[in-house]
Amino acid sequence: MFSVHRTAVSPFPLPAAFLLPALLLPTIASPAAPAPEPMQPTPLIDVATPAAPGSLAPGFAVDSFNNTIVMSWLEQVPGGHALRFARFDSESFGPVREIARGEDWFANWADTPAVRIGDNGVWLAHWLEKSADATYAYDIRLARSSDGGRTWTAATTPHDDGTPTEHGFVSYFPAAAGAGMTDPDAVGMAWLDGRRTGRGGPMTLRTATVRADGTIESPEVLDERVCDCCRTAGAGTALGPVVVFRDRTEDRDGNEIRDISIVRRTDAGWSDPVPVHRDGWNIAGCPVNGPDVIANGMKVVVAWFTMAGGVPRVRLALSDDAGATFEAPVTLSEGSALGRVRLAWLNGGFALAWMDQPDGSRALMRLARFDARGEKRDERVLGELSAGRISGFPQIAVAANDRLLVAWTGTERASDGSAAPRVRTGLLQFAD
Repeated sequence: MFSVHRTAVSPFPLPAAFLLPALLLPTIASPAAPAPEPMQPTPLIDVATPAAPGSLAPGFAVDSFNNTIVMSWLEQVPGGHALRFARFDSESFGPVREIARGEDWFANWADTPAVRIGDNGVWLAHWLEKSADATYAYDIRLARSSDGGRTWTAATTPHDDGTPTEHGFVSYFPAAAGAGMTDPDAVGMAWLDGRRTGRGGPMTLRTATVRADGTIESPEVLDERVCDCCRTAGAGTALGPVVVFRDRTEDRDGNEIRDISIVRRTDAGWSDPVPVHRDGWNIAGCPVNGPDVIANGMKVVVAWFTMAGGVPRVRLALSDDAGATFEAPVTLSEGSALGRVRLAWLNGGFALAWMDQPDGSRALMRLARFDARGEKRDERVLGELSAGRISGFPQIAVAANDRLLVAWTGTERASDGSAAPRVRTGLLQFAD
């Protein structure tokens, strides 16, 4: 079931900037399907986290230039927040470095900063900065590094509307994928843009290209009306980049439908949005539960959460034609899913991580492996998490020897006895 929350559902109080208004979040399992049989958690190899108490919003970036994984996160510092990162060298994290800090950041469990590392070794990092006193008035701030994160350029903003509205939920993709772009080092960005919401209009999905020299160009609207606060995701195929997101349309009866759509860039430019699958989720609010996508050549995999028909499910669908069409979706955790999906290529196939809530109280982080055809090889429980917002979106990335590096936001007791968030990390070693 879903219910409307206007306060935090985490087990401890959070600053107002951690909250999103009138959003629909899963709370208990639907009675439409029996709870799955209990699984014994698969032990993770403990990895000492580089993040201090008060940290949240972990994210992974693969540095193929140096064959390492970079984890970024937000950390509370005196007077504000800092965006920090550390390299994972297959066994442990190296020294912590800081990208930026500020007193007026929008620090949030769902709309999070990120680092993106190009094959040329150029890094991009973004965070969110308040633009006015209104709670959801914030801008995207973007910086570049050409020396492995040691120094960063002054921050810029990829949007130029200057409105005190929401700009966030950023995703990246290789702009040079396929045809239509001559700069091999250009990076595409997509984000939710609220410039029209200040006049009562809808949230839009927009894109721009970041050139190797930092120039931002080719701004374009990808969708004129989308869900207000679900993450976007991007990837590069053999034919060009794709972006997936939660759309906002109406059915024949005027009901609001929020299914997952895809846009593709080809020689003719960006396509119109097309549903990955017509779930028909009729919901008059944002579930804060966006999709994920990975692509390799012509193969595309999209995963998402839906509660169409009142039954929570995680779904994934495959495409063999660069996202032009998709096979019928595979369904997981029917009746108990919380969503918050993440995908990663793994050992000739791929892995999917998500959360569910089989008994209506505790939340579980699950992981399933699939072969290249989308056939499920196995499924396991990685551990328990808070079912509230503070647990955020667990992250996965492939480490050396086909192990998975896993990050999530847990809690620990502070010196005064209160609970505080802290990013945690572990390694999953497969037996086969």
